[in-house]
Amino acid sequence: MHKRKHKCIIQSAGTDIFVVYDGVRIAKRGYPDTPQARTWVPLEPGWSVLDAPDGKSISVEHNGVKVH
Repeated sequence: MHKRKHKCIIQSAGTDIFVVYDGVRIAKRGYPDTPQARTWVPLEPGWSVLDAPDGKSISVEHNGVKVH
């Protein structure tokens, strides 16, 4: 039995930046000068995206379980 490898990417679409997990946009980067600036705003229920402390990667959770 093979474990399925999930794909997680950061995608730019014009002025918007998204985290895409297995083809689904799960979070959107908050706009500058708003309360959501420098955060990831969830677009789908149960998803959480945080910047890692190193500032060079992200942490992705689904229903409290780390998936990336």
